Amino acid sequence: MDLNLIRTLVEIVDAGNLSEAARRRNVTRSQISKELKSLERQIGATLLRRTTRRLAPTDAGLALHEHGLRMLAEVDAARASIDSLGRTARGHVRLSVPTGLGELRLASGLLEFQERHPEISLRVLFSNRVFDLIAAEIDVAVRVTSEPPLDQVARRLRKVSWGLYAAPGYLQGRPPVQDPEDLHQHRILCTPGPEPLFKLLIQWGSDRREVRLKPHLRCEHFPFLYNAMRAHAGIALLPDYAVGEDLRAGLAVQVLPSWQAQGLGDALYVLTMPDRHPSHAVRVLIDYLYETLGEA
Repeated sequence: MDLNLIRTLVEIVDAGNLSEAARRRNVTRSQISKELKSLERQIGATLLRRTTRRLAPTDAGLALHEHGLRMLAEVDAARASIDSLGRTARGHVRLSVPTGLGELRLASGLLEFQERHPEISLRVLFSNRVFDLIAAEIDVAVRVTSEPPLDQVARRLRKVSWGLYAAPGYLQGRPPVQDPEDLHQHRILCTPGPEPLFKLLIQWGSDRREVRLKPHLRCEHFPFLYNAMRAHAGIALLPDYAVGEDLRAGLAVQVLPSWQAQGLGDALYVLTMPDRHPSHAVRVLIDYLYETLGEA
């Protein structure tokens, strides 16, 4: 049997239909259909049947799909081992990163990564909304979370601390902020939520507060909130990795620095799907993420 045709069957079953399989591989639907018919002729059996919404494997198709997954995994493992022996990282890696981390911290690093490894091609998705790595066709995801998904392999990169930050120019001439309740007198820049008021959870030792604030500006795109803070628009809730250089340069100050604010997650993770044989290119990228984003 032609291994390329078996790969086509696996792609169709995983995608659910011919059109989606063709889109993922960037070929025509007719090409996928032709390859499927060729495989069915070689096997001498119908491998897929049409349901109301998608193509489902027959018993023969299911058996070949299961064997095909193992065969392709072994081929990929062999290729990764050969690449590793030759110390050459090559291939295509699909990476998803949060918008704020990607634009404010990682973008230049990814360009440096490709300078180091010119034979690795990257497809980078800047998104906060990728949860299903298989459906989104993602090999590696970086996420800020407190509870990484149980069905994915999670590797902790570093702790993430959240705080309230403002530009010095915004704070000049405004009421001082010495207690969380003083925030009611200020413009608050924050992420959207289900309620009209923004619920800020903030803690100092055993003193834990919940302060409900009227937002001045809400956006889920952290680079926009960061730039709004830099433009003196108000006090923003931001992760520490977004403002480190600004604090050192005096372009931002932390408001209520003794208080720890609760954000969208307390740690940065690298997420992958369970796979006994990740490609050498994937392993090289994960190592680079540890080098770039990991704790010292």
